[in-house]
Amino acid sequence: MFRWALPLAFAVTIFQSSLCAQTTRFEQDDPRITYVGAWYPNTNALESGGSATLAVVKGSQVVLNFTGTGITWIGESDGFTGICYVTLDGVQTQVDTSNSTGATLYNQKLFSATGLTPGNHHMTIEIIHGHDGSTDQSWIWVDAFDIDNGSLVQGPIPATSGAMDQTTVSANYSGHWFNNAGAAYSNGSVNSAVDTNAHVDFTFNGTSVSWIGYRDEYSGIAQVSIDGNVVATVDTYLTPAKAQSTTWSTSGLSAGSHTLTITVTGNKNAASGGNWIWVDGFQVGGTANAGPPQLTANGIVSAASFAPAPNNQVAPGQIVSIFGQNLSPGDATATQIPLPTQLGDSNTSVTACGKAVPLYGVYPGQINLQLPVECAAGNVTATVTVNGTTMSQNLTVAPAAPGIFTIDASGKGDGVIVHANNSLISAANPAAAGETIVIYATGLGATTPVFATGAAANQMNTTVMPVSVTIGGKAAAVVYSGLTQSLVGLYQINTIVPPGVTGSQPVVVTVDGQYTSPGGVTVSLQ
Repeated sequence: MFRWALPLAFAVTIFQSSLCAQTTRFEQDDPRITYVGAWYPNTNALESGGSATLAVVKGSQVVLNFTGTGITWIGESDGFTGICYVTLDGVQTQVDTSNSTGATLYNQKLFSATGLTPGNHHMTIEIIHGHDGSTDQSWIWVDAFDIDNGSLVQGPIPATSGAMDQTTVSANYSGHWFNNAGAAYSNGSVNSAVDTNAHVDFTFNGTSVSWIGYRDEYSGIAQVSIDGNVVATVDTYLTPAKAQSTTWSTSGLSAGSHTLTITVTGNKNAASGGNWIWVDGFQVGGTANAGPPQLTANGIVSAASFAPAPNNQVAPGQIVSIFGQNLSPGDATATQIPLPTQLGDSNTSVTACGKAVPLYGVYPGQINLQLPVECAAGNVTATVTVNGTTMSQNLTVAPAAPGIFTIDASGKGDGVIVHANNSLISAANPAAAGETIVIYATGLGATTPVFATGAAANQMNTTVMPVSVTIGGKAAAVVYSGLTQSLVGLYQINTIVPPGVTGSQPVVVTVDGQYTSPGGVTVSLQ
């Protein structure tokens, strides 16, 4: 999958730092969404995308991981819908999806959270087979999800070495869990459950794991499993009470990914006044590399189009992605500008053109970087070093290799193209003939003035080579092309929409009359 996370922890898509919040809709049948239990498809032209899914069996879940700063669950509300649990980053909320009128309401915002910290998030919707007095059934509908400044992520996301809070994206909660605040708990909160069979599944990549909990005179007995096999029954009763306690731990696991499951049994010893089970966090040790690092053949590409172009052609100063396997044991993103030249637990680094390359982020299957502006045109060897292992791959550097960023980070479909007010252009918010719009791209070549590799553009600048644009096959006048201020390697092109084109139309950028962006990028016009 394609991964993007920008530096300074305030952006999770390539355009977010310079634009207002952008919302992307993902339909309920997106393959990155996981359904557990009994879910039933439904087709209706009034539903988003023409279909939805629904469930009523207790314990059924929809599970999704995403990046972004907000999420909204879109579904249906009628006289037969009920109550469910929504758990976002380990914090559970009870949501009533019914409405007192009894009418069927489509495309309803059933749950919404905004202002989230940029980065990975985990969310579940769980059927509890309950309803209020306004309805006599308990159906829950899932029609779509709207994500602010981000995208769905293929899960699960295993934790790697170190300590993490109970709200980690690597933990999936089932059943009724309470989030309790208190200064005694790690990071100020702890999760607790008392209902029999409530459980949490914690996925990690390591050879040892510890369950960090809270133990007191009202704590009960839990069942602990590793990879679905019961390995312990743990009595968590303790007097006097102890916070941030290592409740259970194990080591000597095989290298690779594992799942720790903690289940409430509903039992307690005779001395305890209750059967509460508390989860305050986890500690993972011995993170194992899944194998030696490898680079994908022809795997150095434009981070906008993901198209290798002829001979993996890229340009000096361009934002580039390198694809492979085991390039990092986990995710690590830059948190400062100038960008660092080494990231992650495996000290992942890249060199090219005799320079250490600044990195946006490293992931198990992908590295995002800026090719040094000092690179001269011609054949270049890039080296990637992961945990002491060095690999190399050849690529061709050209004066320009334009690519337009797209909304879903696939290199195809709607481009990251905005109105003058920074609102995203879409089918619901099209651009008009004569309007000046802004196209976000990379690989447009040298600018004047020049900015140091890894540093943000800090003043107005323009591309040295001429840039032209066509929209729907018609020439669009370019009024500005240059690097976007405050970001690294991101270009913008301000261009005027030509007359006589409507609907979804292809957009093509050409530099110096010879370097052309790959096809497949579109913009909506009215």
